[in-house]
Amino acid sequence: MRNLFIIGIMFLLIPTAQAAELSGVFVKDQITAENGETLLLNGIGLREKFWIDIYVGSLYLVTRSDNVAEILSAPHASRIQMDFVYKEVAKEKLLKAWREGFSKNQNRETIAALQDRIDQFYGYFDANVVAKEQYILDYIPGKGTTIIKNSKVLGVIPGEDFKNALMEIWLGNYPADKNLKLGMLGLK
Repeated sequence: MRNLFIIGIMFLLIPTAQAAELSGVFVKDQITAENGETLLLNGIGLREKFWIDIYVGSLYLVTRSDNVAEILSAPHASRIQMDFVYKEVAKEKLLKAWREGFSKNQNRETIAALQDRIDQFYGYFDANVVAKEQYILDYIPGKGTTIIKNSKVLGVIPGEDFKNALMEIWLGNYPADKNLKLGMLGLK
């Protein structure tokens, strides 16, 4: 009987495929990127607006880090995942948030250099987003950032420079949500 009890306890200690839960969203502890690299959950946070939960943001990296400069310069795959929990977010509000995120964290010259790719990115947000929908932004070195909505690939935007500008919306000096940034960096 004692052996069965010990075996039962051991099974409880085995890590599961779901590492974290926030606002009813479960995220995996690790995933495999398209290029075969194993990505670890770096952190998870909640995007809020006026105390309303909008989406759960998750950051996956090859090596966990809370150093934004290291994260941006890492020559590896990465993922930002957004799992929406609010009943409906208007596409106009999403586009406004993207515009603010780029403009607050990038200078005019950088935005001008990226403008065609930023416009391409905006084009993938052509409808309202409802609860339980998911956007994934997968970066693969040499390929670019793949935009995925509800498991459907919408397109690929080339360039590490674009990936960095996009990641700075969450991780830059002027993030969309400071608590979300801390969560994604694993600091909260």
